[in-house]
Amino acid sequence: MATDTPDTGERHEPSEDDLLYLAIADENLRRAIIAEWEQAMSTVNLKELVCAVCGRRTPPSQVLFVKAARVRFDLLRNDHLPEHIQPTSYDRAAYGGAILHPEGLVHRDRRGLIKTCKECRRDLCDRNPPRMPRYALANWLYYGHERLPEPVKCAFGKSTQPERMLVARARSNKVAFKFSELKGHRLEGTDPRVSQGCVKGNVAIHPQDAAHLTNVLPPSYDAVRDTLCAVFVGKTQPTKKTILNMSPVLVRKSRVKTMIDFLLSNNPKYAVSDTFHGFSQENMDRLFEDAGEHQDEGVLCAMEIGHIEMSDAVEGATDSGYVPGLVPDAQETPGEDMFVENVGYTDSDDSLSLNPRDMTIEAIGHCLRKRRFIKSQAGSRFIPDFQNSSLLTWLFPHLDPWGIGGFFDERRERSLSLDQQLKYLLRVDGGPFCQDPNFAFVYYNIRQKKSVFDSVTFRVSATQRDRIIGEIMQLNTETVEALAAAFERNPQYKPSTDEERRIMRLLGKVNTVSHDLPGSNGYKITLRNQIRGLIYSEGTPTLFVTLNPSDRDHPLVRLYAGHEIVVEDHMRGEELSRWKRSKLAARNPAACAKFFDMMISQFIDVVLRFGRDERGLFG
Repeated sequence: MATDTPDTGERHEPSEDDLLYLAIADENLRRAIIAEWEQAMSTVNLKELVCAVCGRRTPPSQVLFVKAARVRFDLLRNDHLPEHIQPTSYDRAAYGGAILHPEGLVHRDRRGLIKTCKECRRDLCDRNPPRMPRYALANWLYYGHERLPEPVKCAFGKSTQPERMLVARARSNKVAFKFSELKGHRLEGTDPRVSQGCVKGNVAIHPQDAAHLTNVLPPSYDAVRDTLCAVFVGKTQPTKKTILNMSPVLVRKSRVKTMIDFLLSNNPKYAVSDTFHGFSQENMDRLFEDAGEHQDEGVLCAMEIGHIEMSDAVEGATDSGYVPGLVPDAQETPGEDMFVENVGYTDSDDSLSLNPRDMTIEAIGHCLRKRRFIKSQAGSRFIPDFQNSSLLTWLFPHLDPWGIGGFFDERRERSLSLDQQLKYLLRVDGGPFCQDPNFAFVYYNIRQKKSVFDSVTFRVSATQRDRIIGEIMQLNTETVEALAAAFERNPQYKPSTDEERRIMRLLGKVNTVSHDLPGSNGYKITLRNQIRGLIYSEGTPTLFVTLNPSDRDHPLVRLYAGHEIVVEDHMRGEELSRWKRSKLAARNPAACAKFFDMMISQFIDVVLRFGRDERGLFG
């Protein structure tokens, strides 16, 4: 490769050292990389241990065995929790009443060594004075699933998506189930009225105002009708018998009643009040009016059910056949097992305008109406209003059934941000958060909206600040609001009065600044500029490498999902069928994400040896 010398314009011939990266790796280097990869990906290095203090699954290199005598168990108590919620899976009295994860205890029936991650150990043992670790279960991060009465635990565990919607005070999504016939399945071509074994599901998450709460449970007929529908894609219309075989859309009255009764009696966020009236037998009867008197399970009469006739165009738009392995093997019977794929995206709502002009108008109107706002100067931080400790249990009562572990809970001795608690919940051993099909998508949407509020600011030139503030204070509030409404009705609206034109000229002097917002156009432009800078500095890439780790086929997903396996043995042959491996991956999204991150990180570190003083496979 030759480059131009800026000063003289003469071409610089590359030296021998400049071309070393082009040399092909010799046999010794390849063997060394293979040996290092096998060591890094061995069960010994990958099998995670559970910290007794925080319950997180942690790499063994970050876990220490600590004598009980060195631990201040009084810092790990939460005496504000009622006794009927406190854990009983170990001898709590032997550990000073501390709330611990039983998998992190060497002995559950008596005091002994406990496993702690280095982060928790620093706060408990190395710090003077010691303090409660930020991620301690006692810091209102214990959710009490083990103390649920068995019928309630069974009801929450087996509940379908429609059932969970009927017992939740807040709705964060609109759900559409899509069922379609799959080519290649052993039942292809059979009468769907006889068997509907080859089905798939699809759930679309739509953002909407999370502050809209249901004042009774279950919600009304109209609320359910506007929220839930099922679409069948196939050659013929589904029959009633076919629909009753679709477990994701079925609702069991007794199960719904069990969950509602428990929440009303035990969850303070579901306590009857002036704004929440508890259980509505009228709504329950209305939703099941099509069912027989003695029929406990069926399809909600408020659920809309549609049919789209299969065609090449429809199949191309709805079938995700590019993912191999979703069809059961010929010798298997899927039974009630179905995949419910989640499709999530972020959009705006009425409370947030993504257009900089509209955001500026809203901000000025907000201030002119003498509403609260935050004064931001150099060194200060914009604080968004997302601190709703009830939102988690309102949206997902099956995840926080007791209403004791919400985000931004003011009772916490050490506060947690939204990102910190989200990452924690997806790493807790045995927790339901990492397996829930909707939790990650819903809170990703909430996190994105929070990021908008965190990153968007309005700035003016320092030399014009006083003058612009004076002009803003002289604006007519009604005119500003009318102009904002005009732009909302017609984004192409052109100001027609002198006052409106004056407002627009003033808005041109107020700049909208957004930074560090993943997914935004500005963020993408920043990354692209970094790539261009690297190309300008280092030259164009010589080799493009594409990695596609298969979470369905790699045994590491099973290890991260909590299965007791030896990775090396399963790499030589997987005893699970392709269909069962597909189910495992679909039901453990957090394990799949960890697997992907581990594979890419190890490739960069071991194969490329990036940041190390030794040569990698490609130079």
